[in-house]
Amino acid sequence: MGLRIAIGFSNFLFSEGLKKLIEEETDSKIVGIFHTINDSMSDLKEILKLNPDLIISDLNLKYNYIPGFPEELIANESPKLLIVGDKDMWFLSDRNMKELITRGIVGILPTGTDINLLKKALKSLEDGELWIDRNTLLKLFSAMKEQNKHITLAKREREIVFHICRGYRNKEIAQKLNISEQTVKSHCNRIYRKLGVSDRLQLALYSYKFWPNNI
Repeated sequence: MGLRIAIGFSNFLFSEGLKKLIEEETDSKIVGIFHTINDSMSDLKEILKLNPDLIISDLNLKYNYIPGFPEELIANESPKLLIVGDKDMWFLSDRNMKELITRGIVGILPTGTDINLLKKALKSLEDGELWIDRNTLLKLFSAMKEQNKHITLAKREREIVFHICRGYRNKEIAQKLNISEQTVKSHCNRIYRKLGVSDRLQLALYSYKFWPNNI
């Protein structure tokens, strides 16, 4: 069925090229394009009225920080964010990551991503999963605080974390561990509470930082 996507970059030609690529190579539909150098972000606010499922953006805002994105993105029914970052990944600070998570970030892609990787990312996001590559995870470590690092998990909980960090969905994890999908969900909620995280992205970041040898 595909996703309804809004695209926002500082380079208009890049946005148009990405639009053409996504519509030709995937089942997703581009509902609008906005510019991230627009101070008022009025273009994005109008596009939000079209109810996109996902926003793909470089976040190249005038003041170079995430809070420049409209408050509308915090609403429960708001679209998710897939960020395309340059090699500097300037937005991967503790402050900005908190803002990104608040506004529904579900993935980060490097600018050198090819079409096959983009298609895989979009498929994962359509399935309700997150998308973030290992190299980007490593860059995120400096943005994370050294809190709760000594918390230990039960064997089954560690197994579930292991599979989550490899991008498996709850249904797939249940099949691999021969348990019900509801049991996986219950374990996930318990793990989130133990570690003080709220979603799979935060869990993956936490795990790669504090338990890199076990992931």
